[in-house]
Amino acid sequence: MRHWLGVTLRGLCMGTADVVPGVSGGTMALILGLYPRLIDAVGNLGVGMLRRLRTRTFWALTTVGLKDPARLRGTAEGTDAARLLLLASLAAGVLPAIAAGSRFLPPLLGNYPAQMSAFFLGLVLASVAVPFRELERRGPSRWLLALAATGVTAWFVGLPEASGGRARGMVTLVFDPPPVVDVALTPSNLTLRAPEDGTRPDVEYGLGTTVTVPAGAGSVEVEAIARMAGTTANVPPGSIREAEGPFESALVVQAADFANGRDPALVYVFLGGVLAISAMALPGVSGAFVLLLLGLYEFMFFTLWTAISYRDPEAVVVVGIFVASLVIGLLSVVRILKHLFTRWRDGTLAVLVGLMLGSVRKLWPFTDYSTQGREVLTLPAWGDPDIASVAIAFAAGLIAVLVLDGVGRRLKRSAAH
Repeated sequence: MRHWLGVTLRGLCMGTADVVPGVSGGTMALILGLYPRLIDAVGNLGVGMLRRLRTRTFWALTTVGLKDPARLRGTAEGTDAARLLLLASLAAGVLPAIAAGSRFLPPLLGNYPAQMSAFFLGLVLASVAVPFRELERRGPSRWLLALAATGVTAWFVGLPEASGGRARGMVTLVFDPPPVVDVALTPSNLTLRAPEDGTRPDVEYGLGTTVTVPAGAGSVEVEAIARMAGTTANVPPGSIREAEGPFESALVVQAADFANGRDPALVYVFLGGVLAISAMALPGVSGAFVLLLLGLYEFMFFTLWTAISYRDPEAVVVVGIFVASLVIGLLSVVRILKHLFTRWRDGTLAVLVGLMLGSVRKLWPFTDYSTQGREVLTLPAWGDPDIASVAIAFAAGLIAVLVLDGVGRRLKRSAAH
């Protein structure tokens, strides 16, 4: 029993990683010593396993293995029982972690975008060491594969993010007291919020471009854009009532409807789920990060929490389709992964290194928006108050992966003895 509780604790780590756009559950499984067993267990799900589930002897053997895993060795039926217990123990940790993450991560992303991006950047850069360390040969061909994957990924993540499905509209900020110096309101330092109304959680909005408020100005009108796609953000006048930013206090006046928010097509949600679970299964690529690139990250976690807390039927349907895509994608991609890692292990790992290095472009914490609304990477201004907190968040991301990597190595050594 202690063995399977340990697996559940590792599942908590994997589930937490799966909701963070930086470290994948596959990476966590690799550094915690579970990856080969996980791929084997999922890859062997099939008709044979379903047949065993219908027999009493299999369940009796599973009960024995729950108490003493060593007694499952030596027979095909015992091996399948061990696989089932591994997956069940992992699920007992992964699912609660994902549910908790759907509640707490989106507000952090909305309120502290630069700091969270820096934290994820630290996670990704530290995680590069995981697939790199697994390379057995590091010749020119491996470097070329990694370089090509880096270039393609950097180009892909640099494409402008579609914002057509996000609601937008005008609000007026009335300052009390007026600022004594010029204040720059940016997409990262201003959060506008339509509070929870009994049918949905809070909905958050930001700016599409930087707006400078002159010293002494009593008010300013700005265009706000929802931080996620979806019709939920099409709120009526007076819904957006809270503002957090670089000022003492401000009254928010929303005089007109917010419009143009559209829910992602269900087919797009399904394809996004397949791509995300494919990435989660790879040691080095974050499924949550794939959702972020596709513009589905905030939408899916908002929808998941709406389904859990508000029992919204439409949200339940979307979550059901997404879960189905995860199951179908996982069963399909694991078989491909087993083949790739068997035939071209080093080449596959080199591509993973490139994917991770190329993705860091998307996680640069200091950004602005051009007049056309495109995100532009910038350097922080001298004296920017965010520099210290961003540096701390980046260091925390690095340290988190290094600590988990150290724990994983100790677990492997103890298992070997």
